[in-house]
Amino acid sequence: MIKMSESSRDFLKKRCPEILSKSDLRQFLLALDEVITMQGLDENDNMTELGHKLQAIYDEIYMQN
Repeated sequence: MIKMSESSRDFLKKRCPEILSKSDLRQFLLALDEVITMQGLDENDNMTELGHKLQAIYDEIYMQN
């Protein structure tokens, strides 16, 4: 099981639940990175508030696993 805080897990359940089905850390992080790229950037490729939240979750998971 991939380690993450309960608040991060809850956030991902609401925003991108399909990611939580991934059990391999590498595949999980790749899928999360894709979500950050597709949903977390504005039309000028600047990170949005959502992108910053998702990036913080990515960093948390990377550091804890």
